[in-house]
Amino acid sequence: MKALTVFLSLILLSQVRVTEQRPNKSLRTPKAANGGISCAVCSVLLTLVDELAVVYNETVQESLNKFCGYLPDGIFQVTCKNAAKTFGPVIINGLFNKETPDVICHALGFCRTDPGHEECHIFPLPGSSIKNQLEFFKNGLSRRNIEIPDTKNDPCNMSIFKPICDYINTIFDKHEPAIDIDQDGHSTFTTLRGTSWRGKDCDDLSKKVHPGAISFNGDRITDSNCNGIFGKDPNSNKSYEEKFCENSKPMGFAVLGDSISAHFSIPEQWLDAYQINTAVFEHLVFILENELDWPQLSGMTGYMNSTWPVVQGLTNSIYLKLFERNRCNFRDYQNIGVNGADSNEMKEIVKTLSRNPKTDQPLIVFLSLVGNDVCNGNADTLNHMTRPDIFYKNIIEILSYLDTILPNGSHVMLTGLANGTVLYDSLKDRVYPLGRVKNNIYYGDMYTYLSCLEIGPCNGWMTTNGSMFILKKKFDLIDF
Repeated sequence: MKALTVFLSLILLSQVRVTEQRPNKSLRTPKAANGGISCAVCSVLLTLVDELAVVYNETVQESLNKFCGYLPDGIFQVTCKNAAKTFGPVIINGLFNKETPDVICHALGFCRTDPGHEECHIFPLPGSSIKNQLEFFKNGLSRRNIEIPDTKNDPCNMSIFKPICDYINTIFDKHEPAIDIDQDGHSTFTTLRGTSWRGKDCDDLSKKVHPGAISFNGDRITDSNCNGIFGKDPNSNKSYEEKFCENSKPMGFAVLGDSISAHFSIPEQWLDAYQINTAVFEHLVFILENELDWPQLSGMTGYMNSTWPVVQGLTNSIYLKLFERNRCNFRDYQNIGVNGADSNEMKEIVKTLSRNPKTDQPLIVFLSLVGNDVCNGNADTLNHMTRPDIFYKNIIEILSYLDTILPNGSHVMLTGLANGTVLYDSLKDRVYPLGRVKNNIYYGDMYTYLSCLEIGPCNGWMTTNGSMFILKKKFDLIDF
């Protein structure tokens, strides 16, 4: 499941749940149905290929090659070309004969209809059902001697996908810096929970040296807290750390949260055939290694502006405000935001926060779990919400742990659960990026499709089920 998380993220423009193998794994994690993520990925990619053929007035074969050519050299482009070679004959025949991506993906085995479930589809049902059209399509393939490849029930079991699945597994496996030689919770590497998420370590061979550390010997020789201030004033013989920071009350900032804190965002250019090109995938590896999150641009710990083709603009954050008020706070930030995190999972995630109560400066911590205790992708979504008494118990456990690691003078601020009543009504009638070429897919269609596959980000809010919506609203507004 973890290996396919990135594929799900290619089709969601809102929260995404990452399934983690933690001791306190949430019971709300959706099991998926009808092919789940594999089905959704197949349908989305085939839709993009079909739309590229329309936009550029090309054959399906040419649009397949074009799409693969957009991806960075190496594992992504190689995997794409191998997949095109393996599945291409079925895809080309299907799209040429006006079969929908839904039908083609059922033929390829990425999609199915499980017993007791309805057929899932992005596009209108062909004829009476996908099942009947599928039989017709397969008969046509057989007459043309086009063989349907065996997907082995899981794309990651296929040799063409295994390398990229293994690569993605490494990315989504942990929420601590992957490259941290001295194991102090800080890294010199940008992605993989490195400096995009936590202040840059200026000496990865010494655990005593890291952002937020109380300076050693006034930092006369080394920069023990990595704020760029060390050495001594030749006139007063006083260290610069003592001169500028001693009475300034330095204080770091950290956030413990979900995808909103992590600033999850998928470039819409990846899903829009009008905008997709080589440039929008230029930083694909960087974006994936940051779990499709942008903490470096977030309102919590953002510290840089962006001029990338997929996102441009100025960044303003709580960390930057603290830095502007006191330059001694430089690099003292930690973003412990995890896509899909709820209060149960946060009991383990909080342990990745790096702070020593005796040797580090105080910390302002935002505990910001705004939706995943009531949002999940399960069909029986109400039964998988965190009950108020459990939510309260989880929060107390998290706060109790923080009390053991935070230095004196630290502060913890809690944000409440969001009321999401506005979400579905605001989005449902907007054209989804994937449907802009033919103006035929709306956000409401996509959310219904994801709910059918039981991989939606929030079946309580993102649904046409009015009674579910009302029950969900009542649940959210319970006074904790």
